[in-house]
Amino acid sequence: PPPSKPAIMQGAGLSRISTALLSRLPDLSRGLLVREQRRDVHGGRAAKEEKETLRTSVAIVGGGPSGLTLSILLSKFGVNNVVVEKSETVSEHPQAHFINTRTMEIFRQLGTLEDDVQNLSPPLREWRNFRYCESVLGHMFGKIDHFDEYAESSDRLSPTRVAHLSQNRLLPLLLKELGTACPNSTLIMGENFVDLRQNSRSIEIDTINRQGQKKAILADYLVGADGAHSRVREMAGMKMEGEACLQSIMNIHFTSKSLSKALQGREAMLYFVYNPHVVGVIVSHNMEHGDFVAQIPFFPPVEKVSKYTKEYCLNLLWKAIGENLDLNIRNIKPWTMSALVANHFSTGRTFLAGDSAHLFPPAGGFGMNTGVQDAHNLAWKLAYVLNGSASSSLLHTYSEERRRVAIKNTCLSLANFEETVKVARTFGLDPQLANGVVSAISAVNQLPPFQQQVEKFANSILALGRSQTSPRSPFRPMQQLYLNNLLTQERSLRLLYPEEDIGFCYSEPEILWNGEDLPNWKKSQRSSFSPAVKVGSRFPHTILTFQDPCRNRGTCSSIDLIGDNSHCFLLLLTNARKAADLQKAMLEVQQACDYAITTVFLNCQVDELAESWNGKDLFMDADLSQLLFECKGSASDAVVIRPDGHVAEILDLSDGCSSEYLKGKFRSLGLKPRIRHQ
Repeated sequence: PPPSKPAIMQGAGLSRISTALLSRLPDLSRGLLVREQRRDVHGGRAAKEEKETLRTSVAIVGGGPSGLTLSILLSKFGVNNVVVEKSETVSEHPQAHFINTRTMEIFRQLGTLEDDVQNLSPPLREWRNFRYCESVLGHMFGKIDHFDEYAESSDRLSPTRVAHLSQNRLLPLLLKELGTACPNSTLIMGENFVDLRQNSRSIEIDTINRQGQKKAILADYLVGADGAHSRVREMAGMKMEGEACLQSIMNIHFTSKSLSKALQGREAMLYFVYNPHVVGVIVSHNMEHGDFVAQIPFFPPVEKVSKYTKEYCLNLLWKAIGENLDLNIRNIKPWTMSALVANHFSTGRTFLAGDSAHLFPPAGGFGMNTGVQDAHNLAWKLAYVLNGSASSSLLHTYSEERRRVAIKNTCLSLANFEETVKVARTFGLDPQLANGVVSAISAVNQLPPFQQQVEKFANSILALGRSQTSPRSPFRPMQQLYLNNLLTQERSLRLLYPEEDIGFCYSEPEILWNGEDLPNWKKSQRSSFSPAVKVGSRFPHTILTFQDPCRNRGTCSSIDLIGDNSHCFLLLLTNARKAADLQKAMLEVQQACDYAITTVFLNCQVDELAESWNGKDLFMDADLSQLLFECKGSASDAVVIRPDGHVAEILDLSDGCSSEYLKGKFRSLGLKPRIRHQ
């Protein structure tokens, strides 16, 4: 029986929102809490100290979007899991804010999360544009509307839509779902991961809270979702590859209702500011709450963090905004833009997800989204292996598949960063050149007698660069002309990337990236994407109609059908002429063995197969004329779809459909039959 001890083991000082939320969470624990006497290293007498040990199936270190999504998904699969989060509070810093289509499709499977996110997301008019300007309230060089054709393409591609919701507002929604609908999840806040020990059968981790109390968690598997400076990654021996410092940024989080009011009629998600006093980006996280973040490039070690006092930052913000409005600076912190991917996403019984596995430049908004999708890929694989539906070899595919996507998203984010640099170069600004100058000056800056003079000289050089953005510059007409040509949806930074968002494919060749030079790779054009039925790709959004009147569910999207049946693979018959053969073969397969597979007969009449209907098969109608199949010259009679919605196999039934043929295909996918007990 579950222990009576509360599952939410929280430290003191929880923020108001998290305290109110966590106090309502029920007892989520399904692990076994025991007290163990730890023997000393010599194996002799028992140590005096007792350590609390929590036994579970999956231990997750990190309670951010990736870790919490993984916990919720595992719980829905019936898998016991424990999340260890070092923070005692939900951070107030907005961080990631754009939620792409694929992530919203995942949230659609998690109770009311999709609706909750859409309800809290600001109205589209507030974030549909990027604006390039001299100051936020001043002269505008140009703007890009990312949604002028979105409605038409969105309805064709997915049953859901993208959203704009900051991470500090998303996390409470994930915690709410964890607390109300996840009886197999345990959340421990305010404890740090310390160490791990793994063998061929299990893994054990140690944690400690701020009071010095220690805990051990014994699990079958460990997932490190503990961020950029992942200790799990370090302890497991996995390393990051790539560029650790592309640009140093000072993040200034501030609130201003006055600015929100002044921006009515010129709302945007991002304001790219170029003037002689400041160059940077103002991110509008929420107009209603007046929530903004300024991202200002800075150049250590010539520029010191200590330079960015509240007074200094306030003046920077006024120059960026164009007026001395009322502002409340909430937080000032440095941040390093990186392009890094772990050399492996798994080793032994340890896996990485989210920022612990990959770090991208923010251009394009792929960071948090890729992490959530890591969790989506890993959750069903862990569940299937743990419940005996698949062999452990299935877990080896996680690193191969997700690392491939991470490298591609790294390349895309680097290319997007270059798009922003193009605009800066229009004004004679080049971050690489600036970094080079600062590096050269820094060598002299190591000599104490010259430090003050060198820093003044460096700041003069940086100010001289910014002066080229002056409206009085003789080059201004040429700059504006070039910007007019550059600021189009295909030639500047975009917000929507449908091919990389929902069209990524696990079977495509891996991009060869040495972690340094950008590979010979071309990103997609916005208007060129059409989803296809292809091994490794997400099965396209298609409207399906239930034939079975008992279900009384009318129509649904294929995305929802897959999500509602994530406990099994779907065998989707697309050639109605093969219905009788497939049904007979599947009945033979399932007579002695129980594979986690549900058969979906498309455009077949249920009464024609009623004599041998097992009551579990689904009969649906669909317009398949819009589906584009890519199956290398063979027939596409049936499609095997994984629980995460990606195509596992396209079956050619031209030579018949026997039970042995199907079992061979299922085994090749890593599935194991579960013997029926008589």
